Amino acid sequence: MRRLVISLVQSINGSFAQDGWSTGVSTDADFRNFIALRRGASAIVIDRRTALNPQLPVVNTPGKALEHTPVHVLTESDPVPLQAALTEAGLDYRARSFTPDTIAEVVESLATATPPGGAGTSDAGYVLCESGPNLAFRLLESYPAAELHLSLSPRYIRSSGSHFSRLKADIALRVTDVRTVDDQIFIRYVKNERQ
Repeated sequence: MRRLVISLVQSINGSFAQDGWSTGVSTDADFRNFIALRRGASAIVIDRRTALNPQLPVVNTPGKALEHTPVHVLTESDPVPLQAALTEAGLDYRARSFTPDTIAEVVESLATATPPGGAGTSDAGYVLCESGPNLAFRLLESYPAAELHLSLSPRYIRSSGSHFSRLKADIALRVTDVRTVDDQIFIRYVKNERQ
């Protein structure tokens, strides 16, 4: 089963954004990790808000290493008007209605795709989620091969532009790897099947 990597960055006190941007929480070490994750992905999954934010760069702009990486936008509303808005904005993204089975369908559509990371790379060919905690929770809950890659920045952020997850969620996870780069902590989790 193809892996789903959910990438989140947060401050040490749980803020996922600074002035509305997750990049405001990030550091150079986190950004390098983010780029490395993107390069190994066979597809990227984002949410509606991320896709339509005019301040965010286009994920698969021509000239980027990711220009041939499919981007799927998952929405709980009707995907038809969303697809029209994406097309009008010139975004080569695919709008999909989100259900618990959606991520499995995205993975299945990539079954014959060659991973951009190339053969022989253990991390090559996964699906990468680049959205916030709401979509992350739904994907962790619904896809057995989901991994959460949490990046903790050495920053304490509390401002009107920060946001904290207010989800009522309870998914038991276990740590599979921890590393530190320039004071940034990277923790990998998978679902704890021993619940």
